[in-house]
Formats: sequence, structure tokens, C-alpha cells
Amino acid sequence: MGVIGATLLSLEAAPQPPIIPLPSNPSNWPGWALVYEEDFSTPTNAELTSWLPDETFAPFDTILDDRGVWYQNDYGPAWQTAFDSFDTYRREFTVGQDGWLTVSLSARDWNRDGVIESPPSFQTAPLGDDHVAVLDVPDHTGGVIIRSTDPLPPYYRVQYSLRTLDFGGQRAGSIEYDGRLNGYARDDCKTQHPWGEGSRTPGWSGDASAPLCDWQSVREGPYAYNGFHFLAIVDVLDPAPRNNHFWHLRRKVLMDAFSQHPDRVGDGTGGRVCNAATGTYYDYRDSSFNTLNMWINGLPDWTPAPGGLPANSQWFMTPCSNGVAEPVLSSAAELLPELMPGESYRFAIERTETGYTLEATGNFARVGRRSIRLHRPFVVDEVPIWHYNVEATQYDGRFDGTLMQQDTFGSARWEHLWPAGSAYPEHFIIGDPYTNAYEGRASLTDIRLYIRTPATTRD
Repeated sequence: MGVIGATLLSLEAAPQPPIIPLPSNPSNWPGWALVYEEDFSTPTNAELTSWLPDETFAPFDTILDDRGVWYQNDYGPAWQTAFDSFDTYRREFTVGQDGWLTVSLSARDWNRDGVIESPPSFQTAPLGDDHVAVLDVPDHTGGVIIRSTDPLPPYYRVQYSLRTLDFGGQRAGSIEYDGRLNGYARDDCKTQHPWGEGSRTPGWSGDASAPLCDWQSVREGPYAYNGFHFLAIVDVLDPAPRNNHFWHLRRKVLMDAFSQHPDRVGDGTGGRVCNAATGTYYDYRDSSFNTLNMWINGLPDWTPAPGGLPANSQWFMTPCSNGVAEPVLSSAAELLPELMPGESYRFAIERTETGYTLEATGNFARVGRRSIRLHRPFVVDEVPIWHYNVEATQYDGRFDGTLMQQDTFGSARWEHLWPAGSAYPEHFIIGDPYTNAYEGRASLTDIRLYIRTPATTRD
């Protein structure tokens, strides 16, 4: 049974580490001083680290973390049986000057024999005249991200270049290529097990005792999609790959790919895509499914219906909306992966005194080469960016709330999820943070971190 009528530890109970001062280096970006840069030309120390059982690490929260109470209260004892049917392992190592970057990997041991069947990997390799970091996730139950080791400074710019991307979407007009379907291998089933949608979500039985292949497929069907986090800012200390629903409560701002299968799009459009050259939208179903979303997390639904899941509201920005964030699935542009690695895409996020700026530069479908740069203040018309304050003095408690669950197998309350006096230091993440969705391979280089120079205004 779940926790009945419990008041559980708030997310703010864990001590917050200090933001570590960064060294100064010459600036080569207007208004910013470069402090760290990594081109992946130096071998990593990955061989010095081992895979460790995930249970040796403290959970991030009690809500939707991999052992989350929400699943227990919704699905009941059968969920625990499903969760206990495999083991999860985690591996981490640092990269770059002063170890300023951390690579975090997660993998599943299906039969609990201590041998990971399809582990994800991180390698450095030459690519033309450059060196790149290669993120390879051969099974959707694995994950790999690159993140900042320490919390980011109060004001910063982080950027990098994406050289290759193969996490779904069409190639030459089809989602079937290289023996895969939307980037997924065709062998065996690919489902969200054991972190499915809510038990009363239309489209599946909601029975946690069902065989794993009877859960919602991520390869085909109405829940099917692939994707990649180009760059996100999260409120998690020392983030690591977790189940996809966990991240729906932990991101502040994000740029990502959401490569839907046509089964998911169905008779609808699957959302809309901005043509920045004309200032008009076209249907997602008329794209190559390689679209770029630039968006923010807003406030959550504090009282989801029984059999549902908690999640933050999602607000999308595009050039067609003049950068105004709207609660409508809208892509800012469409990438052209076939041009890579001859062409690359640069992604950047800035945090300044007024808000966040999301930026993407490259050769986009229908509009050609351009830079898309969209700024969102921390609060607009009483719609905040979730947990935007990195210091307690930046927020007065006005958006605090209590998350409440009432489900078949238990109820729970998580009080004060954004109280006055709270603070949410930030990390950036790049890659595949989902351990029940996403499968593919990507490469990137030239990750840079800048700090704000004095008296700079550039929004």
C-alpha cells in the first residue's frame, strides 16, 4: 500500500551547496568572460570508474524519482514487483579542466545477474579536424548526459556545437532507416515499463502487473516518440538519468527534440512548427519530425486527478510568437540532420538579471541559416519559470503550493514545493536523460561556460 495521508519531506530539505567561484580567462564573446572550454581532444578518465548499483545513491525526491511514492500509490503492490524485476546501475566521471564537466550514465541489468546487457557509452573521437564527445544509447532503458559538475554561477552563458544527431525523426522522408524505426532498434519491445503514464491514462490498461511488452510502446503506437535534450537548465543537484516523468517536474528551461511517431500524431497535427522566414506555422505532421522546441516549465497542476501524473505546465516560444511563451506545442525550427557533420548546430542558454535567453544557430529547413534567440523574463503575467530563483532573495514565496495525490492505493501530500526562503542552484544537462525512452547516438564539441561581465545588458 502507499503512504496514507502522509506529509513527506519537502524538496528543499536537503542542504544546498555553495556556488563555487570560477576562474577568469580572456573573453571571446561580447559581454561575457570565458571561464571554461572543453573540446574533447584529451582522453577521459572513464576507465577509473565503475558501474555502481543505483540504490547506493540517495534519491532526488520522493515524488517521481525512480522509487517514487506516486507510482506506488497509483499502481499498487504490482508496481513494486515490476520495479524489482531488474536492477539499475549508474556510472559517473569528470571531464575537462578542474573536472568542470561530469558525464553521468545509467543502464539496466534486465536479469539482475550483475551484467549490463546494452550499456550506454561516452567516448571521445576525432571528427574531421575536430574532436567530439560521442553519446551512444543502444537501448532505450539507458541514458547518458553531460552536465556541469558544480552549480552554475548566478549569471552565465553555456554553449556548445552539436555535430551529429541520430535520435529519431525522418531521414530521406521516412522514419524507417538503417534497420531501425524512428531511431529505435527493431528487436524486442520498447516500452515505458515500469514508469508508465497514469493508470487511468487513455490508451492502456493501467495494470502494473501486465508483462513489460504490454506497457506503452515508445517505438510505435499512441505513446511513441524519440528525442534528445539539446540543452536544459534543471533544479536537481548532481543530476543523473532518470525516468521521463521525473524530469517533468525538474526542468526550468529547455531546448529539445521531440520526434513523434505518426501513430502518436494520429489524425491531429502533432503540434505546429514555425517558419521564421514567413512568420507563420505549419503542421508538425508536414515536417521531417526533426524539430527544435524552445520552452519553459511553468507551475504544475497541484491536484492531478486520480490515475494521473503530476507535471509542470509547458510554455513554448518561437519566432512566430515574437518569443512570447504560449501553452501550445510549438517548435521554433526544423533541423536538417542529413547535413551533419558537414553542418553543425550551436545551442546556448544565458541567465541574466532579468531572465533566460535560449539560442539556436544553424541551417534550418525552409528558412536557411540563422540564429534564433528568444528571451523570457522570470515571470510574465503571473506565469513564472519554475524554480527560477538560485538565491532566496530573488523570490518572495508567491507561487508556493502543495502537491496532493489521491489514488487507489494511497494518498500523499508534498507541502511547500516553492516556499519563501528557498533556493534552486542550477545545472545544465545535454543528452539523453530518460531511462524509459530515447535511443540513439549523437556527438558534440566545444562546450563553453561564460560569466557575466560588469555593467552588461544584452537582452
